[in-house]
Amino acid sequence: MNHFAEAKKLFYDDFDLSGYFDSLTFEYAKKQLIDAMKTHEVPLVFLLGNPGTGKSFLLNYIDKKVTSVKVAKYFTHPYFDEKEFLETLLSLDGRNIEHNEYSTEQLISRLKRAFKDLEYTVFIDEAQLLTEDQVELIRILSDQKIFQFVLAMHKREGNYILSKDHFKSRTTKTIELEGLTDKEIGRYIESRLLSNNFSDIASMFKRSHIKFIQNYSNGNFRTTKKLVKTVLEILNIANREGYKKYSKLNNTTLTMAAIDTGLIDVK
Repeated sequence: MNHFAEAKKLFYDDFDLSGYFDSLTFEYAKKQLIDAMKTHEVPLVFLLGNPGTGKSFLLNYIDKKVTSVKVAKYFTHPYFDEKEFLETLLSLDGRNIEHNEYSTEQLISRLKRAFKDLEYTVFIDEAQLLTEDQVELIRILSDQKIFQFVLAMHKREGNYILSKDHFKSRTTKTIELEGLTDKEIGRYIESRLLSNNFSDIASMFKRSHIKFIQNYSNGNFRTTKKLVKTVLEILNIANREGYKKYSKLNNTTLTMAAIDTGLIDVK
């Protein structure tokens, strides 16, 4: 029976927490972030990493699974204007806030009365999209110890923001997510397949295949999943249509997958 069609679904790039993988870089970043949230000592935390390293997954995991910390709000995208942002935060206290009911200064004053001592944390994902005014507002709120903020963003943009003068003199924490090693990629693929009863497919992935995947994905978690999903789709089609030449996992089918996902330029 052709199981490839079902197996490939395990490697979609989504927030499905059943796909949790305890890589060294992820576990270290998770521990650092949870510790920072528990101590309430650092008002501004930067979670940095290249696109696809698992920043969003980490925030989602802590928001949904870790009960020892208090996540007040998880903004998956920073598309907000100043007053709407402050109104949303104030409404977390259970109040019904009408838009434009209060001025910006009044909103901040009410937030100071409702929240204090960095007890609650606000997650902002894709924070590289924040405008300078939005970053400055977050800095003001964190300076006044109303909320602790975790800004997840691309590494380059995060380092640029941290290099600015008004962040150099403030207490911040930087947590970085790095790429996976070939051994971690092999363990991830194997555990994902075995835990879903695809031992026959798991046994197809040899060390040379894992090294190929790590080399072309550069250890990027999202790219790894995309490459594995694509090669499983190729095997699915080949086995379904009777293309014996492409029905096995080998360097040929992996190269086809790498080309299809844009990792190999054939021009």
